[in-house]
Amino acid sequence: MLICLLLGIQSIRVKAQESSAKSPIINVVLDSYGNPVPEVEVGVKGSNLSTVTNINGAFVLDFKIGDVITYQHKNFIYSESKISKTDLKKGVKIHLHEKPIKTPENVPGPYGETFDKQSFLGSEATVYTDQLTKAMGSTVIPALVGKMPGLNIIQTRGARLHYTSSNSNLDLIGSIPVFGRGVYSDNSEFALSSRGQSPIVIVDGIQREFYSLDPEAIESISLQKDALSSMFLGMQSSRGALIITTKKPTQTAMNVSFTGKFGVNSPLKLPKPLNSYQYAYLLNEALVNDGKLAIYGYDDFSKYRNGTSPYTHPNVNWYDELLNDNASSQSYNLNVSGGNNVAQYFVSLGYMGENGLFVTSSKNPYNTNLSYERYSITSKVNVKVTQDFTTSIMLVGRIEDGNQPGGNGSGYSELLNTIFTTPNSAYPITNPDGSWGGNISFTNNLMSQTVNSGYIKDNTRDILGTINLNYDFNKLVKGLSLQGIGSITSQSRSATFRTKRSSVFAYKLDSEGNPVYTMYSTPSPQINSFYSVGNYQDMYGQLAINYNRKFGLHGIKASVKGDTHTILNNYDLPEIPSNIMANLAYNFNDKYFVQSALTESYYNRYAPGKRWGTFYAFGLGWDISKEIFMESLDLINKLKLRGVYGLTGNGITNSGYYIWSQTFSYNGAAWYPLGTSQSSGFFTSENQPLANPNITWEKSNKTNIGLDFAMLNDKIQFTADYYNDHYFDLLQSRGKSIELMGSTYPSENIGKARRYGAELSLTYQDNIGKLNYYITGNWNIEQSKILFMDEQDLPYDYLYRTGKPMSAIFGLLADGFLTAQDIANKYPVINGFKNIQPGDVKYVDLNNDGVIDEFDRTVIGGDKPLSFFGIDLGLEYGGFEFSMLWQGVYNRDIYLSDRNFTEGFLQINQHYGQAYEHLLNRWTPETAETATFPRLSAGGNNYNYGNGWGTSLWLKSGNFIRLKNLNIAYNLPESFTRNYLGNLRVKIFAAGQNLLTFSAIDLVDPEVGFTSYPLQRNINFGVNVKF
Repeated sequence: MLICLLLGIQSIRVKAQESSAKSPIINVVLDSYGNPVPEVEVGVKGSNLSTVTNINGAFVLDFKIGDVITYQHKNFIYSESKISKTDLKKGVKIHLHEKPIKTPENVPGPYGETFDKQSFLGSEATVYTDQLTKAMGSTVIPALVGKMPGLNIIQTRGARLHYTSSNSNLDLIGSIPVFGRGVYSDNSEFALSSRGQSPIVIVDGIQREFYSLDPEAIESISLQKDALSSMFLGMQSSRGALIITTKKPTQTAMNVSFTGKFGVNSPLKLPKPLNSYQYAYLLNEALVNDGKLAIYGYDDFSKYRNGTSPYTHPNVNWYDELLNDNASSQSYNLNVSGGNNVAQYFVSLGYMGENGLFVTSSKNPYNTNLSYERYSITSKVNVKVTQDFTTSIMLVGRIEDGNQPGGNGSGYSELLNTIFTTPNSAYPITNPDGSWGGNISFTNNLMSQTVNSGYIKDNTRDILGTINLNYDFNKLVKGLSLQGIGSITSQSRSATFRTKRSSVFAYKLDSEGNPVYTMYSTPSPQINSFYSVGNYQDMYGQLAINYNRKFGLHGIKASVKGDTHTILNNYDLPEIPSNIMANLAYNFNDKYFVQSALTESYYNRYAPGKRWGTFYAFGLGWDISKEIFMESLDLINKLKLRGVYGLTGNGITNSGYYIWSQTFSYNGAAWYPLGTSQSSGFFTSENQPLANPNITWEKSNKTNIGLDFAMLNDKIQFTADYYNDHYFDLLQSRGKSIELMGSTYPSENIGKARRYGAELSLTYQDNIGKLNYYITGNWNIEQSKILFMDEQDLPYDYLYRTGKPMSAIFGLLADGFLTAQDIANKYPVINGFKNIQPGDVKYVDLNNDGVIDEFDRTVIGGDKPLSFFGIDLGLEYGGFEFSMLWQGVYNRDIYLSDRNFTEGFLQINQHYGQAYEHLLNRWTPETAETATFPRLSAGGNNYNYGNGWGTSLWLKSGNFIRLKNLNIAYNLPESFTRNYLGNLRVKIFAAGQNLLTFSAIDLVDPEVGFTSYPLQRNINFGVNVKF
């Protein structure tokens, strides 16, 4: 390798001398992966001697033993090394560490190309590999939280769903679920949005999922939000793009990197159920409030409180019994890269394993816990076939295996729902004779469901192959090249059920004190089932002609591309989205910029003659810092204004082939009599729903205005973007007349809306001697407005959704609780409820008509501009590294819709369901002044839930600040590793995730729903070794 590095240096002599003599020697500067780093400023501290490394990272400098050498580069942390005798003999070899916050010269493009950052006019944010690999988890998504301006990430559950339904609708195209469209994907944990849309995911030029990508294999992730940057998406360009670039082959000697992590996960914010004594006391109160008889007596209270009869009066905290305090996770990755000037390679092997929180039994020869394992491989080979012709081949493979408790055959989600609704006093785990506890209302013992009902396995197998061909016509026409891409993706999913069900027994003592067991539910034999969950195939092809050339101060870049997908999903007919794209960019002296793009987009699931759409965008830019009048302002490195405007689209995907053509279905409930017989007839055929032959894609006029600013040699960097997007032709069902002759109106392109907001990013990084530090923050604010939706005629303006934010929540305004005086004064209430009492919710009669009804609904939340932010700070000193990331959300509202949690005591057959500790602060005559919850009721009180119209009583602030990631690392000194570890580079690290949360709501986690698998705190330890 050293010989290769010397190719750029001629006639250099190396002399080993005594410590007092100076010596011109050959040295090399490498990055942490062993790649040469050019353009590093190298100097002898305390002198005027300095030089710059060449393309091979090599440099020549005169120094002596004991001299301190300094190394400076805009993308690497400042470093120093002290010259030893060995350095004089063998040459200095130093590894620089990249800055946490890079100053990139290029912006990643969707098809492996890069755009010059100087001329880029769009709104983008990019994070790199060092920032992505710090967080532990089955996916890279947590590492993106709070990192990128414009990307809002909320974690909605603590574990992914396991898809086990036969032939379910699975879609690799853009793994982020499309809000309101029901598209499934690997990602079921996180809700990601950018400017109100879910971005399309592009991985190495191919639309596919990224939830399951190994973070160690990723080089960068770039969010591109404006019309010009996302124009290549054509009919889906309104959504923006999340562009993932995996690591590439390198032209170096073989580099090997191994990373191993082990983590411990513990649940956060589990619900707090009432103990059995509290439950009995409050349920009696609820029954009496409803005019019913109390069911518990003094003897019951005594036994529940003292625990003297655990089989007849149990107190089982199901959360404690069925969920462990901790669960383990581990991941391992091996990356190997290298090559010469003809061929280069990169191979990444990864393993990820996570265990769930459910308890297991050592008696079982099989696993009943929730678990997830992933094996992945990514391999790339670049070959220079001739001087003009190059090819790149990529193969990606993935094997995923999931496991979950058998439960009642519905998986862990249904098991969690049962835990949430089963009171502590429902039944004992086991009876005195060892049988499973239960009764007439609870016929499936929770512990039996968890450890004794078998398991459900789900399996995913993926393979992707891509070939990229490039031919350079530079000899014929300077700057001209041709590119072709071909790709095929294949995925299969399956599920295996091996489940059973055990009987449960109710235990009691007869009048003589003898045990009596009554069996409920008949045991079912083991069920062995196998399902093909989904089969998916995507074939993609692209052909592009590119032109890139400079004529003096004039730069021109142009391209024409055509691409097409053929997507096969289970037994469905193929989807065939296609695009023809043209791009043209011009810049003068890297100071004035003009760019434009045009896309003709096709989708075969629209009506014939209406399958092609035209989309366009253009942008202007001006780098003011390049002007002559700015030369005196040496502190300012960049001051660039940019603006983009375009017409984008949001087409329907997975909508079915015949949305535009009338179809008919049989209705067995709508038969008609034949002859004189009234008991037989024929099924009727219905045109349900009605077809819409004019249906088309949604559209948006998108505007983005941005500012890029940097000063003090990029120590301070600031970016600001304002966007204003007008959506039209939005799909909506008409509201004026919902039904026509018994048929539902189809969706029509009639809606209009506006989304607008701002995104700011500020970074400061510097060093004090050997201490390198940085702090970066991003702040985002977004708002929306419905400009038109077809609504029924309403008597009051506050009832209309038009003119309100798209996220607005409607309901009745709650004004405390009714008092006895309110009842006596006949305060307005909802008609139809006969048992309205003091302690029920007091609603505001907005229209003053003396009754509470649907005409008193108004906006109760979700109408304020949503603000979210991230603060990332860190430092590095002498091999030590420290960083932390805070995530925050403001003006976010949560509606507590799960009545099992908020009200409690809902009816379950002949018993009542679980209730939680917050109900201790319910309304009673004694607590009327301080109560935060209405009076108790058994079996549910729809009045206190606004009769289905919603109420502000259950609307809570979702504001929070969370310490999302914290990392500590130590790089072993090179002097140590050189002498004892054979020049290995070793980093030891520890990291934590979800360590602290400050939330405006104390009842539940501000992100994860009440009935979802809990969010977890993760502590992990690991090591990275490179050679």
